[in-house]
Amino acid sequence: MACIVCFADSAAVLHSVQQGLNEGGHSIHIMSASRLTNELRQAVQSLAPDLILLELSHAIDNPHLYFFLRSDRVTRNTPIILVSAGRRLAHQAEIFDADGYLQRPFAAEQFHNVVASHLPSRHRAVAAA
Repeated sequence: MACIVCFADSAAVLHSVQQGLNEGGHSIHIMSASRLTNELRQAVQSLAPDLILLELSHAIDNPHLYFFLRSDRVTRNTPIILVSAGRRLAHQAEIFDADGYLQRPFAAEQFHNVVASHLPSRHRAVAAA
């Protein structure tokens, strides 16, 4: 079972992620994408996630979370997948040098394929199920 942290605030993203990941038997931790606080930093560090999903939204300015995650010793090598309904998501993912992206709306199969391809090998069989 993989530890997956999802930074999201929109109900649509939360629902899609929870529905998609609950089937894989993973440990899912939902956190707010709108504010980086010391408590949030400590929570992420204590979880040491295997994968991070990060919602990008025009309503919230959350690229700072991406840069925190990339600079933190615990998460600097953790794959980060950007999630958004924005039309320029592929471009944003390239600029950030993110590991992947999911354009909303996305099909369950697409979601599982992206997540499974970025999990450490010991968790891939469970994610593909």
